[in-house]
Amino acid sequence: MKKILHSIRVAYDVCENDSQFNQLLELLKKYPCGISQVSLFTSGIHSPRSLAEMEKRASIIKGRLESIRKLGLYAGINNLTTIGHHEEDLEHCVKGNYTNMTGVDGRICRGSFCMNDENFLEEYVKPCYIAFAKAKPDHIWIDDDIRYGHMPIGSGCFCDVCIDKFNKENGTSFSRETLIKELDSGNMELKKAWLRHNSNAIINILKLIGDTVRSIDPNIKLGFMTGERYFEGYAFKEFAEALSDGGKYEIMWRPGGGAYTDYRFDDIVEKSEQIGRQNAYLPHYVTISQSEIENFPYQILKKTPTSTALEAALTMTSGCTGAAFNILPTETGEDLANIVPHLKAIDKMLPFYELLSEKTAGKQPFGIQTGWRPDSQLAVKNFTNGYGGMFAAFARELFDFGLPQSYRADLSAVKILKGNCMEAWTDDEIIEVLKGGVYMDASALNYINSRGFSDLTGFAVGKEIPVDAIECYKKHHINNGFENNIRNGRQAFNPNSSFELIPTKPNTQCLSQIIDYHNKITADCCMGIYKNEMGGTVCVSGYYPFDWISDYNKTLQLKRLMVELSNNELPSYVESYLRIRNHTFVCGNKITVALCNPTNEYYEKVKVAIKTDSDKAFCYDQKCNKYELSAEDRAVLTSPPSGMSRRS
Repeated sequence: MKKILHSIRVAYDVCENDSQFNQLLELLKKYPCGISQVSLFTSGIHSPRSLAEMEKRASIIKGRLESIRKLGLYAGINNLTTIGHHEEDLEHCVKGNYTNMTGVDGRICRGSFCMNDENFLEEYVKPCYIAFAKAKPDHIWIDDDIRYGHMPIGSGCFCDVCIDKFNKENGTSFSRETLIKELDSGNMELKKAWLRHNSNAIINILKLIGDTVRSIDPNIKLGFMTGERYFEGYAFKEFAEALSDGGKYEIMWRPGGGAYTDYRFDDIVEKSEQIGRQNAYLPHYVTISQSEIENFPYQILKKTPTSTALEAALTMTSGCTGAAFNILPTETGEDLANIVPHLKAIDKMLPFYELLSEKTAGKQPFGIQTGWRPDSQLAVKNFTNGYGGMFAAFARELFDFGLPQSYRADLSAVKILKGNCMEAWTDDEIIEVLKGGVYMDASALNYINSRGFSDLTGFAVGKEIPVDAIECYKKHHINNGFENNIRNGRQAFNPNSSFELIPTKPNTQCLSQIIDYHNKITADCCMGIYKNEMGGTVCVSGYYPFDWISDYNKTLQLKRLMVELSNNELPSYVESYLRIRNHTFVCGNKITVALCNPTNEYYEKVKVAIKTDSDKAFCYDQKCNKYELSAEDRAVLTSPPSGMSRRS
């Protein structure tokens, strides 16, 4: 069998149809695409089918697995519905004395069931996985319905079973209403306990599945699909421990998210960032991480072959070792040959995928990280309906012009903070961050100062300037070449308050002030730097710190600023004024810089600054052409003449 790089997920209706299944086998022979693993869906319906139906389907799937193996591929099962996703075809949904997932308002999702319902686990989940294991697959993928977040209820589960269990575990006596009120009041210890309760339910069901499958055949490899959902505790390390029996058995991971079309390619870029965070803290023994490339609802025109192929490459720079393609047309009965252009595009990229795997597999990017943590849900004010990802995605524009993005705090040269993202942090954790390079907004400054660390920030927030505020750059080495130039956030179009910053220490440095449309100074300082007594460098911006930052002057300022905040430890950045995504990997004295052009533009030359003692580097394009580059000044490298294009 081949090394596992990519996989393809096959709809159950294709599996069930002799003609389409045989056509699929022929396509896989003709277009290998780096696919080493084929996973057959158990259903196309997102509510769990009856046990009898699932056992029947397991038998049908069993007959298909050997045909796949004859191609030299790993053959397995993708179980779409363990507890159920949403409400679909409810008439044929599993029936029984089972508890449905319940939302904050008491509404239920009739197509998903509570993970703490022992009857459901014993009478449905366990027998299903016994049937799957008896089909003798090489692997079983557990889909992402094992989560909290189902339509139409949102963040569940607040059923009587869950609340009763939580009360027994914590010695409390909450009703649904009183529990939700207390969680949303900001009770930090209670919020932590509720996230533990949620993650423990997932841990329990994953352990049950692992034990059940291995009791039939310990050689079946298990995999789990995740998404960026904070209400379940984002406890992926603990989930991996449960599924692998503490690392005893090899398991696989499939991080995913919603980017079903390429109408906005930025949706694909955003998903790759979400995947980076899902990969960030996985245990070292999870050596197979396949990004979910899902072109749902499988209408082929919605995502082009080029975008599909590039998406897989992009996520391989976010910690994935390969991709899981879910791109086949389904339920329509259409000719599978319609997917050939996509298969050709993927197959054409295979040498580049293998190169990416060689250079980045098992590594995490190093650079600039937001204040995101797996427990970010704890900082959300509206805890039961809020989204912890707000502390991860706020600085996305900062990474559009070539600054290197990181997803782990311990692999970052600079940290970016917003608002109360540190609410669940200890004082020691805040101090540790302030010992390094930090870029923050006025609300984060307010929060940190309120925690008693104003001596380490150097500034206080002054008056608010809600209209007609314009940033004007002051004389400072970071602003060389554009002193007295301006940036206008256009508050009339982009309502966003601006804030004056008041220096509280004698050695603060002001980078910008606020003026109005008539050059009247309305705030002496709106952006400043302070080097504190702990050795850290703090920069605060009270004027559009994370958005509307893509004019030339601001991008140049921010690149210089990040180098300074990192104490010259930033491993790379794109010097050219272009839209380029940058993931940089540092391993000993070797640096790999993976660049992606997310635009439709062709870039003739790209200058990249790399922190290295070497005076040469090697560059590969998507066709795996290799070029040797010589540094102009031991810091700035220029791309090969072929240029850089999303389609190159």
